[in-house]
Amino acid sequence: MRTPIELPDHRGLICGFLLCPQLPPQQLEWDALAEELGTADRLIWLHFNLADVRARTWISNCEYIPAVAREMLLDSAPHIQIESLKDGFVGILGDLHYQFDAEPDSLGLVRIYLDRGCLISVRGRPLKATDRLRLALLHGEQIETSIDLLVHLLEYMTEIFSSVTIDIREVVDEIEDQLLKGNFQDKRGEIGTARRGLARLRRHLTGNRQALSQRLIPRLPAWCREIDVSELRRNLERLDAVIQDLELVQERARLLQEEIAGQLQETVNQNLYMLSIVTTIFLPITLITGIFGMNVGGMPWTQEPIGFWWAILTMVVTLSMTLFLLRRQQLF
Repeated sequence: MRTPIELPDHRGLICGFLLCPQLPPQQLEWDALAEELGTADRLIWLHFNLADVRARTWISNCEYIPAVAREMLLDSAPHIQIESLKDGFVGILGDLHYQFDAEPDSLGLVRIYLDRGCLISVRGRPLKATDRLRLALLHGEQIETSIDLLVHLLEYMTEIFSSVTIDIREVVDEIEDQLLKGNFQDKRGEIGTARRGLARLRRHLTGNRQALSQRLIPRLPAWCREIDVSELRRNLERLDAVIQDLELVQERARLLQEEIAGQLQETVNQNLYMLSIVTTIFLPITLITGIFGMNVGGMPWTQEPIGFWWAILTMVVTLSMTLFLLRRQQLF
């Protein structure tokens, strides 16, 4: 008799944490959400999977979340943005899918709502930064405020984007080494893929930077601590550094692609040059052969016993004169 296996059903709640100062994070279950949400002197992080209809229903019916925030959390708009609210803000930030493979579809978005007492985040597919934050809390990472929680999330995003930039830079380095060795025929597809990935990453990072620098930091709520603002600015500086590294790699990839195109063009020109030289050499011989192949009267040496050898001698002399002229013009 087979033993039935019961799988836990979290109803779209990927993880929930109750964060108290000086205490390890405590995991929250679905049934405790309504009781703990909005409790004074407590901080909650809830992370939902929008692929589950029950999670979407809970968010749409949660009166604790402002209506504007609920609309953005459940919306499918792909644009990175942040909007200020009365006591917090709601926004969309760029992240990477968990199974990132440098393709455009591997870039994802996380939607967040933040106020003094909670951070609610939602996603459609597994993301790297939010999963790192979940693991950090499971290992006892202590968080004091919701802004501090956001800072940790942004730090993980920056680290992930920096790691991906380094990986693509190593690919570009390998392509450059192969190009210096003359092996550029098989690298056109790789450098094209790298450039597309770099362009998408740059737009993702630039969107995050603009949202943070223009919409978030200048409009932080009054309850934010000065140390949290300083950490946000420091994270923004790190993000700027990653963007600069990404731009340098992108410029190198562009130059390498132009170099590959130039070498391919040079190879084509050399092949055409050799073809033209061969054509020039054999053109007189082909002309003589065509003349003697005409079926008309009066052709020379048709009655001579050594007429064939006279024709061969004419071809050899013509070929020698052609080679002499090409050498004299330094074309061969």
